[in-house]
This record gives sequence, structure tokens and C-alpha cells, in this order.
Amino acid sequence: RPRFSPFSSYEIDETSYVPQLISYPNLRKSSLQHGLVNRVCLYPRGKGVGGSTLINGLVYARGHKSDFEEWARLVGDKRWAYDSVLNYFKKSENFVHRDPRAPYEPRYHGEGGFLRVEYHLPRSPQLNAFLEAHKEIGLDVVDYNANKLGASPAQLNTINGKRFDNGKAFLDSVRYRSNLEVLTGSYVTKIRINKDTRSAVGVEFSLNGKNYFVKVVKEVILSAGAFGSPQILMLSGIGPKKHLEQLGIQIITDLEVGSTLLDNSAFYGLNFDTNYTEPIKPLRNYINEYLSGVGPLTVPGSNQGVGFYESYYTRGSGIPDIELMMIPANATSQFSQKSFGLTDQTYEDLWKFINVPQTFILYVVNLHAKSVGTVRLKSKNPYDYPLINSNFLSDPENRDINVLYEGIQLALQLVQTKAFKAMNTRLQGGPLRACSLYQYLSKEYWYCALRQLTVDLYHPLGSCPMGTDPKKGAVVNSKLKVFGINNLRVADASVFPVVLAGHPNAPTVMVGEQLADLIKYEHNTEFNFWSYF
Repeated sequence: RPRFSPFSSYEIDETSYVPQLISYPNLRKSSLQHGLVNRVCLYPRGKGVGGSTLINGLVYARGHKSDFEEWARLVGDKRWAYDSVLNYFKKSENFVHRDPRAPYEPRYHGEGGFLRVEYHLPRSPQLNAFLEAHKEIGLDVVDYNANKLGASPAQLNTINGKRFDNGKAFLDSVRYRSNLEVLTGSYVTKIRINKDTRSAVGVEFSLNGKNYFVKVVKEVILSAGAFGSPQILMLSGIGPKKHLEQLGIQIITDLEVGSTLLDNSAFYGLNFDTNYTEPIKPLRNYINEYLSGVGPLTVPGSNQGVGFYESYYTRGSGIPDIELMMIPANATSQFSQKSFGLTDQTYEDLWKFINVPQTFILYVVNLHAKSVGTVRLKSKNPYDYPLINSNFLSDPENRDINVLYEGIQLALQLVQTKAFKAMNTRLQGGPLRACSLYQYLSKEYWYCALRQLTVDLYHPLGSCPMGTDPKKGAVVNSKLKVFGINNLRVADASVFPVVLAGHPNAPTVMVGEQLADLIKYEHNTEFNFWSYF
């Protein structure tokens, strides 16, 4: 089959399809009535055992091998190169190939690990059309975790269709170990650091209305996520000097904590109507299916399909730069408005009047976003939420918005294939009144729409990045140790030095697996946690 080119066309005007690659059209200020309430992106967090895997979309997508080669280059350590991290991915994984029609390359997967990975069943006919459409434009149906471009049913962290969060995966089977205590309901407020020895000596936290301090014998491992970890570090005096001084926090170490928040920006404005109607069953039927490991309740948000593609910027390299996420019918409701924080006007324009049992959604994801945001403290009160600025679509070369626009055109091309035309597929919803100054579906219209509806994919990372030089923004070294502080490491998505062409849960688990080996190598004695209160 011919190599896919985004400049080929299926009954789409070529002039409106070629991406704007230098700068986005100048939008008139009167058109910028933002699509989000108070111009705010919502950033939910999971605050139980298992963290945000309690609420995430469960897609198991590690990232491309080139991402990890770049990671290793940036931190000067082959530990983070692809061949090394692949072993850790396989170590943690238990892949169960329960859909024989779905692509699967065993040499890239593990069996017997703690983290279950499987395909959703049964497939929606709309998902099958999505996969067939790719074949028509010259892309294969592939195992995307084998570093290939193309589409696939989503690989999910479920066990017989039930959510398999990281708490269930890694803690349930060891919860009764004598050297493990999990204090649910506790809230870390500070890492106490000895200024003379520049060492972490313990952790302060609150529990049931009381304050506690636990002394550390060896080291503190901070794994509070891309928002929580920088917040705790800054509260402890580790962070940007000027920012901490403004809040009256005593400086221990001047590091660029929270200065490089990264995320996969995504566009949520593509809904497509079809002549296929997804059956709506009684709730009892859905529950019985769920208990049998199948059906719509076994996949969060009905995220059933994904596709990975080159952009103009990576053309010919085999490196994915765009992702499409395919959400079949019956996945749209008023919850969409709440979960995305849409204004009433935007929700009415796009979702309110669609035929839910017939409409599928394609999310467009920018895999290598260049825009950089920040995490800052609101105050030195540890109970105040941090101030999060995603800063989407702010990169000076406008690459992010160009890539998302190209992804929109790719989605429009896919629905012009025979596979989707057989379902009488049509773009549904719109135009956005906020972009009414522009011709509907013109290039200018889409760039305006991107300014309204580009939001986070709940993939925050990079706020405490790994690197070799703290003067160049690094917060931890390649062994996850915080620069300038002894006995303190960070191990979560905040340490990623690059945005990956995937979803962060799998590589976050990989970071944990690496940390476990580092700890076992450096410490080989056990101790009683409770004896050090």
C-alpha cells in the first residue's frame, strides 16, 4: 500500500487541507470568547491508593523508542535508553491477548507481571470502521507498543474488563508485608531537611486532624505526581529562589522546581454522526455484561481505539507526532460539559443537540507538545491548591497548534473513506459561535476553534525534570536524586525530561521499577517503619 501522506485527499479541498506550517492565521480579538468556563482547564487528580490511575483512561501506550533514546541522551545515562526501559516495561506487564483479531507482537510484551494489559470486548462497529479506514489510506492496524505507526483497538489496564489501577496491581498482593505501612487519609505537608548536612531527615504529615513527623533512616521517596511533588518540594524550601522568597519560605536549595510543566495538549471538538445506532440496553444488562468482563462499562469513557501518525515535523522518520483517540457512540452526555469545563454556549454548539447513540468522537492529541507551563504555590499554606498554568499553544514557533490542525485534517480525511461512508458519516456539531467571524471549516475557523477547545489530556509531567545540570533546569539526576539534597528522590511523572508519544501511566510504572532496582542495589537491609515515629 502507498505510504500515507496527509496531503492526499478524499474529496476534501486540497487548499483547505494543507496545514499552516509557519504561523497560525491572526485571529481577531473579538472572536476569542473562550470555550472554557473562566478560561480554566480542569486538572483532576486521584487521591487514593493507586493515585490518578483511579480516574485515568487506562490506555496502555508507552511512547516511541525514539523518546527514550532522547531521554537517555539528555540525562547522560543508558539506563533510560529504549533497550533498558523495554526490559522494565516487560517486567511489570501481564499482557493477556483476549481479542485474537487485535494486533499483538509478543517480543514487545511481558507476561506474568503485576500490571494487566488487555483489549476491550466486544468491538463497536464504529471502531471496526475506524480500523478499516486506515487500511484505505495506506496505514496498517498495528501493535502500537511495537513502535509502529497506525491504528489499533486500545490496549487497556483492565482485568477482565474491570479497572486495574496501580494500587490493585502493585500493593494488594503485598499489603500484609511487615515492612509496609500505607497511611490512607494522610496528607504530606513538608519534607524536613537538615540545613547543615543538606539531608532529608523526615516527613511531616497530618492524619485525622493531628500532625505527625516520621524520621527517615535511609531516604525519602517522593511520588506525589506532577503537581504534588513540586508543591511538596517548594513547601520544603526546594524550588525557585525568587518565588519562594516572595511567599516567605526559607530557601534550602534553588532549583527550577515546577518551571517546566509539560502535557499532551488535545482538541475535543470533533463529533461525527452515523446511520449506525448503538443499542441502548437496560442497566441490568450492562451490569451483567460488566460482571462477565465485556460491554460498555468495562472501558472508561468508551475509549476503544487509538491511532499514531507522523506530522509534517516528523515526516519520514517513523516517529509519531499525532494521536487520534476513537470514542464510539453512547459516550457523550452532559458529563462532557462538566469534565471539560465547557461554557454553556460551547456545549450547545458542539454536544447538546447531537444524537448520542449514533455519534462517535475523535480526540486529536499533540504527542510532542513544545509549550511549557508552570506549577507554583498559591501560598505557604500546604492545604492551598497549587497554581497550575498549562500554557497550551504558547510555543513561539506555533508547532503545537500546527500539529493539532494537521490532526483535525487527518480525522476529516479518515471519515471520507469508504469504511465510514458506508455509515453515512458526517461531521456533527458546530459551528462554534465564538468563531463565527470565520467561514465554517476554513483554516481560519479551525485555528480559532483550537484556541477555544484545546485542553489537557490529563497527562501532566516534567515539573521536576531529570537532567545533568541544575543550572539548566534539572531537578533530579539519572538516579532520581534531588540535586543538592541528600537522602531525597522523586519518582513519578514529574521527572520525565521529555513529552512521550504515548500515555504516561506505563512509563511512570517503568520509573518505579527502575527506582526499585536502584534502592535494592544501594540498600539491602530492612527496618521497622513504625519504630521511627
